[in-house]
Amino acid sequence: MTSSLHDAKTAADLARLFYDFLPGSGHGSWAGHVTFQTVATQAGVGEFWTGGSKEPALARLLEQTLKHMRPRFEDLVLAIVSEGIKYRRSKKSEVREAEIIAVNRVIKDLGFKFPDLWDPAFLASLERDPMPRPEEPATAVRYEPTPLGAIQSELPNLRAEFYQLAVSSDRQAAGIALEKLLNRLFHLFGLDPREPFRITGEQIDGTFILDHEIYLLEAKWEAKPVNEAALLTFRGKIEGKSVFTRGLFLSINGFTAEALTAITRGKQPTFVLADGADLSPVFEQAIRFDDLLRHKVRNLAETGEMLTRVNVSVKGLNC
Repeated sequence: MTSSLHDAKTAADLARLFYDFLPGSGHGSWAGHVTFQTVATQAGVGEFWTGGSKEPALARLLEQTLKHMRPRFEDLVLAIVSEGIKYRRSKKSEVREAEIIAVNRVIKDLGFKFPDLWDPAFLASLERDPMPRPEEPATAVRYEPTPLGAIQSELPNLRAEFYQLAVSSDRQAAGIALEKLLNRLFHLFGLDPREPFRITGEQIDGTFILDHEIYLLEAKWEAKPVNEAALLTFRGKIEGKSVFTRGLFLSINGFTAEALTAITRGKQPTFVLADGADLSPVFEQAIRFDDLLRHKVRNLAETGEMLTRVNVSVKGLNC
């Protein structure tokens, strides 16, 4: 009997969420010292703790419990939370309500719902992230809204540059220029973009914020439509961050039919797709760029489709 890919993925998600709840190891002579191995033994699944690097070991513990001793999974999770609250308090780092809510969402995806973790009194007893003051809104609104006149004035410049890049013979230079052009476009619509950066060797073309949610961005302008491999790599980058991370993959020359089929096979989509055809109505001032993205995100949530077209009529941005 082999563990399902779904259980393995969920175990990895939980391991990331639980990583700071307890230490991975400790000396047997330390009185009262509780580790992940300790709670695994308490829950009757100590045999599944292999030691070594903490996060992979924790993921294996959770996965093997689901595979071989599924009835003990609740005991294991509750023990991790219970001891984790004590451990974090001793380290002056309280377990927060948002962390338990995140754990509940992942566990629910497995078909479980542990009443103790959903108890309103328990959740209310946990630390909460402070609400931003009215004069200091969340980071999703770092930038003041760009006046409509400024948008209408700048878009023709971006459109001209974009179409000039389309006929450039130096595709590498065009790709680099596209990053700068997109950064200006995201700024223009108040999406708080961050320029390219690296995370442990992975090239992320940037991030932006839409309606208080952070999105990873990857943009490509290749001679041919993007294939499945590029989309799978991007999905891996998203899944490697958190269960809440979202993304936008922009390929100016589109995507192969095989890629669009393969990327959703057996997986819930975590990002939306866009291509050059999506940018055209934005440059022609038929739709706001942020509204275009909202339509795509909503359609993904409602239908599961990653690449959708927005039906716009050219009436101008002030309609």
